[in-house]
Amino acid sequence: MEIQDKDIIMRAIAKSNLSYLPIKQQPKVIQDIIKTMHFLGFFEGNALKTNKCSYLEALSDVMASKLALKEDDRDLVVMRHVFKLRDPKSNRKWQHTSTMVASGNSKASGGASIMAQTVGITCGIATRMVLVGKIKHHGVLSPIYEDIYNPILKELESFGIKMIEESENP
Repeated sequence: MEIQDKDIIMRAIAKSNLSYLPIKQQPKVIQDIIKTMHFLGFFEGNALKTNKCSYLEALSDVMASKLALKEDDRDLVVMRHVFKLRDPKSNRKWQHTSTMVASGNSKASGGASIMAQTVGITCGIATRMVLVGKIKHHGVLSPIYEDIYNPILKELESFGIKMIEESENP
């Protein structure tokens, strides 16, 4: 391994926040980071287009070329949100999970990737809601308004895009 490669690894690890992991697991995660960097081609001479870009731009460039979908490829989205909740009155604690597993279609089949569907359909629904006056808020908005996200989530279900909700709380 060249000195330049070691420098890239050390800078990547320095930018990685592993504090949430038990100390025993950190070396394995660091090994996984290095393996992933090798897979993505970070140590190949032409991996980066320029040295004058941000870490995010460099990662995006490398991933775009290495992970581009081919004609027969299908994508898969696995999302799992785990919420640890506490009732402030009773101090009762419970867990709620929200999970989605969905796959898209290949270009060769004439379909759309699940990423294109989840992003595109959601934007289309929101755009239509703005145009017909169902969204009264103005400006760039976070998805925190129930009058926006509830109708969008409900309509997404008609396209087969939905989360499975599970809660320990009755």
